[in-house]
Amino acid sequence: QQAVVVVGYGTQRKSDVSGSVAQVNVGRSTAAVPTTNVAEMLRGQAAGVQVTEVSARPGGTSNILIRGVHSILGGNAPLIVLDGFPIDNINDVNADDIASIDVLKDAAAQAIYGARAANGVILITTKRGKVGKMKVNYSGVLTTQKLHKNFDLYSGEEFAQLRREAQRTSNAPDFTYLADSVIFDDFELQSLKDKQFVNWEKLVLRTALLTNHNLSVSGGTENTKVFASASYFGQSGLIPSSGYQRGSFRVNLDQKINDKINFQTHINFLKDKQEIESSSLDFITISPLAKPYDSAGNLNEFPLGPNSLTVNPLWNIRESTNDLETNLYNVNLVFNYKIVKGLSYKLNTLISRTTTDQGIYLTSKHPQGVTPHGVATVANGLRNEYLIENIFNYDKNINENNRIEITGVQSVNEIFNSNTTTIGTEFPNDLLGYNGISDAINKNTTRTQVRRRLSSFMGRIRYNLMDKYLLVLTGRDDGSSVFAQNKKRAFFPAVSAAWKINNESFFDKVNGVNELKLRASYGSVGNQAIAPYQTLGTVGSFPYVFGGVIAGGNIPASDLPNPNLTWETSTTFNVGIDFGLWQNRLSGSIEYYNTHTRDLLVDVTLAGTTGYATTITNGGESKNDGIGIRLSGDIIRKKDFNWNVTAIFSANKNEILKTGIVDSAGNPKDDVARNRFVGHPIDVIYQKKFDGIFQTQAEIDKSAQATQAGIIPGSVRVVDLNGDGKIDDNDNYIFKSAPDWYGSLFTSLDYKGIELLADFYIVEGAKKLNPWLAQYEDGGTLQGILNGIKVPYWTPEHHSDSYPRPQATTPSNLFALAVKNASYVRLRTLSLGYNLPRNILSKAQLDNIKIYVTANNLFTITNYKSYSPEVNPDAFPDAKTFTFGLNVGF
Repeated sequence: QQAVVVVGYGTQRKSDVSGSVAQVNVGRSTAAVPTTNVAEMLRGQAAGVQVTEVSARPGGTSNILIRGVHSILGGNAPLIVLDGFPIDNINDVNADDIASIDVLKDAAAQAIYGARAANGVILITTKRGKVGKMKVNYSGVLTTQKLHKNFDLYSGEEFAQLRREAQRTSNAPDFTYLADSVIFDDFELQSLKDKQFVNWEKLVLRTALLTNHNLSVSGGTENTKVFASASYFGQSGLIPSSGYQRGSFRVNLDQKINDKINFQTHINFLKDKQEIESSSLDFITISPLAKPYDSAGNLNEFPLGPNSLTVNPLWNIRESTNDLETNLYNVNLVFNYKIVKGLSYKLNTLISRTTTDQGIYLTSKHPQGVTPHGVATVANGLRNEYLIENIFNYDKNINENNRIEITGVQSVNEIFNSNTTTIGTEFPNDLLGYNGISDAINKNTTRTQVRRRLSSFMGRIRYNLMDKYLLVLTGRDDGSSVFAQNKKRAFFPAVSAAWKINNESFFDKVNGVNELKLRASYGSVGNQAIAPYQTLGTVGSFPYVFGGVIAGGNIPASDLPNPNLTWETSTTFNVGIDFGLWQNRLSGSIEYYNTHTRDLLVDVTLAGTTGYATTITNGGESKNDGIGIRLSGDIIRKKDFNWNVTAIFSANKNEILKTGIVDSAGNPKDDVARNRFVGHPIDVIYQKKFDGIFQTQAEIDKSAQATQAGIIPGSVRVVDLNGDGKIDDNDNYIFKSAPDWYGSLFTSLDYKGIELLADFYIVEGAKKLNPWLAQYEDGGTLQGILNGIKVPYWTPEHHSDSYPRPQATTPSNLFALAVKNASYVRLRTLSLGYNLPRNILSKAQLDNIKIYVTANNLFTITNYKSYSPEVNPDAFPDAKTFTFGLNVGF
């Protein structure tokens, strides 16, 4: 039986695919990460697909990039298509309902979706009922989560010594230590005397639990097939007051009316509640010379003493609430009609509705709620979407050697968003929290509405000659409401071809080759991801006083409208080879691509004489090129023993060709104010380059920093880029933040029902700016005022070439030190499972029982100091997790 992939508006034999389409191993992905973040299921599963964590909080999200960043203002998120209709959030899908995930990566594969597919397409298909007896499946997991990091904070005594060193440095010219009574107050001296120190991480953070339960029923007859599922997901967060609960319900129905007519329904309901933590992890910078509780065990609001303004994080947690509730339903109805043999019609419809209700309350005891005597924010959001698609498909075997398939689509899509926000202050009491906002004396309400429409026509022709030569022609005409009157429509064509070399007669005598296919494609897709009404002149509210009375008025916005804004267009050339050797014991693919994006949407600064600050134009241009490699090998393939190893490698190079501004000769010019540089990637860090630590005054005297104020032995040395003998903004380097390459290594071993899985994820050459090594608010300035990441800093007795000398005044050039390599290797998953033997199951009248234990993020090798190399320490901390799971089918 040939493998089938979903390619948009239909399916196709994997061997017949001529574009760049990747399949995700869903079974492997579901077992790997117990989470509602479906994006994490894609991590390391397909070449060219990069997943980066945004937030590890319960209910958190990740970014997905397919073949790099293409757009500056237009967005880079891929289109998510669920069972044939687009969805707004990939995490609205219950992971256990997913049957398959396919990724469309090149323009030839994406062009079928036109303007919505500029950044790639992820096609998700949910499970469906099959003919046969009704089957019931249960899966459940219990997960513990613990803090995972690669840095330490200063202990109480280490922090005290850091302050002594900082004060010593400022005691010029002698640089001698000052007495503790001078640099510590009485409150701190008492902590030092009693050796009573606070580890704020251990005090505030907790071990968290996650539980997930899924129950599904599937089965049916030739005429009626059904799949139904119900699930519950609950997770507490590492930070108190954070958590997430979600319940979902799905029904997928296939009903055959007669030999010509059938219909399908996909109905999905979801309700969740996210409890959002009151703050980031900036509380770990609070001095450990503190008393979080008084002698009676009550919280101290000011743990650093009554004269300090630093508030106890536990106090803020107790005195604040932030709840976000979401209700969602999707109803997708599909009607299929076989007109004549080979010709069919499909009507695909969608109604989607999402409501959000967020309530935030800061009590009259919270620092931000004291003066206004309580602050409440209530925000209600609504998102409505409808989709209607008329799809005609003609599939004809002309003769034994010729087959043609023609698909035509007419589509209309509308998305409507509205949001109402009310802020109230001056509450009589805190008893009702945000639910008592009607009692607030002062209230202010704002409301926004946004509507986006898309009208499209699409055609696709597939031609198969002798099962050797494949040709696909695709064209899509899109019209978007967000563009100007004469710029709303655009046409996006694509062509792809493939040659099944292994089916040639001259290849018959070649042994050991099961598949060898060469494919190439060329095509364009558009990006319409600008905000509605951006091509129009908008105004803002501006009340004024006239005749002693306040009157309503408006003034133009600061952005000059551009009535000529049009589509970003990305044109991609893709070439690849797919192969399978020795009964597919070794299989894989190698691809090269080049994407050129024109009419790139960019914002540019206007002269003040225009009366506007900025405008948006299509003056930018960028390109991406890269390679993707996937290799999979069955090292052992036997009846009771199988061992597979799969490796995936991706590399992408991004470059800006035009920034939207030009010099006097009309040549592309750097937009330094926005960190956009011709010949460099879109995402860069523009900063001085670290060059070690000055060890002696003689080194300083010979350097470009000799005249720079505050430079002493132990100060940060930076590179004089232009060699002019001084350090200024002209010496900033341009650092590429995106990785040189990323990849994964996955191995699975199956021996007589015992399953062992291991998954490594690698990122090489990435750079990030870590403010915790440079910024005062994050304890990075080594001034001995705030705690921070423990580093081997420079002292006269112990020289360091990595970190500077502490000093009470703010040191120079620290942000050069903050540009760090964020490369890493992580053992993402290690799982051991056991499937009970058939003879035991049959006696219990069960289909399967599997028990397993899984560990995630067991270790990470990186030099980047944070809770995760993908985020900085102020983000919600990543966790090391241990999971016990059970799957039962009967």
